[in-house]
Amino acid sequence: MFLERNPQEEFTEVRRWFEEYLEEHDERLGRSGAVCPFVQPALRNDCVRFELAEADDPVELAELTSVMEGQIERFEKVDWPEGKVDISALVTVLRGVSEERAVLLDDAQRAVKGTAVRNGLMIGQFHPRCPDPSARNPEFAVSRAPEPLFVIRRMAFHDILFLHDVPELFAEYDRRFGHYYHERAAGKVDPRFAELYRLARGEGTKSPYIDYEHIDTLLSLQTPRTGKPAETTFYVLGQVKELLFKLIYEETRSARLRLVERRLDDAIVHLRRIVEEFGVLRGAWDVLDTLSPGDFAEFRDQLGIASGMDSYMFRMMEFALGKKSEAMAERHRGVPGAEEQVYRALRESSLYDEAVRVVSERFAPSAEGGRTEPEESAGERNLVDLWAEVYRSTARADESFRLAEALVGVAEEYARWCCSHLLTVERLIGTKPGTGGTEGVSWLRASADYRLFPELWRARTVL
Repeated sequence: MFLERNPQEEFTEVRRWFEEYLEEHDERLGRSGAVCPFVQPALRNDCVRFELAEADDPVELAELTSVMEGQIERFEKVDWPEGKVDISALVTVLRGVSEERAVLLDDAQRAVKGTAVRNGLMIGQFHPRCPDPSARNPEFAVSRAPEPLFVIRRMAFHDILFLHDVPELFAEYDRRFGHYYHERAAGKVDPRFAELYRLARGEGTKSPYIDYEHIDTLLSLQTPRTGKPAETTFYVLGQVKELLFKLIYEETRSARLRLVERRLDDAIVHLRRIVEEFGVLRGAWDVLDTLSPGDFAEFRDQLGIASGMDSYMFRMMEFALGKKSEAMAERHRGVPGAEEQVYRALRESSLYDEAVRVVSERFAPSAEGGRTEPEESAGERNLVDLWAEVYRSTARADESFRLAEALVGVAEEYARWCCSHLLTVERLIGTKPGTGGTEGVSWLRASADYRLFPELWRARTVL
């Protein structure tokens, strides 16, 4: 895309749109005054600069994003009239962009908005099909222009209207304008601004559902480092997996407590739920399998030394189930907010520990239970024979039998998760080392061979 800094043409149609639309009142606004109250003083003080960007259609999103980023940098370099930079605007008109492709401006603006705000600027896009609504009338598409363009200007007090719903962006606004809300008398601040400011600070109620689920906070936590769509997929699913690790951890602890209380039927309900939760968790790999090696390579460098090996929630989940490791706990030593939780999960009795206690009360380990593996210790042989006795001595309806099968169901889904993890990583990076210097596929292959509740699996051999 070619950018012309000082075009000779007059931008007649765009200028007319500024004067006849932006400077005028529109009854659909839901308030008094011009569509944009700042246009008239900016034009009168020669503070609006028009520049032209020529594109060969079909234009791509990356081209539009690049032009916007360049103009954000350029804004500070323009020689604005002295003392008038706060009302100045850099208008970039995009020629050669079809109406169908102009909709890409919406996504380009979304991609660079954070960069603009961090520099104390705002960027707005306008085109014939722009869907952005008026702040006070959502049915009025206020940003429709006769041809594609975008505008960069200084952040202003009224920009609470556009920055209140993203905590990171609101923080920049609050740093610059927050003092006005505290210094001015209540009647001096537009009630709409004051309401949005309070909500952005977590003071007030938006809706029962949003408040109950903390939806605003949850949806503000996605901050990929590139504009690549594949990174968003990877990033969001990483967070989804962490939430599911937490859910399975809490579910496992609930099952463990029911076993301690000898409420086996209730424990089995939790175990069956864990099976389904692992199924949802495994589905994350199905989505990630849609990424190609090239997709992943476009943002992999942004991970730096970050590795899923350092997920403390995953480690706590494994420890709670019964797969404990001092070495893996050591990875979290000295990590604020994680170390104490990880070591507590390591020292606490696991789900499997409590399951063994339950069945041991009812079934004595049998020395005559059948063949066991030569390398097994006496303790392992006893556990293998213990589970074998559960299967020999009970009917399918017996709670001990159902507990054993529910545990195997959890172990099987965990193993499926590990196998899916292995295959997805191998599909994306082959046998290259994992992020953060981890061993990648070779380590995952060994993990995929592991079975939770191993004696319960080996009991099948001796039956």
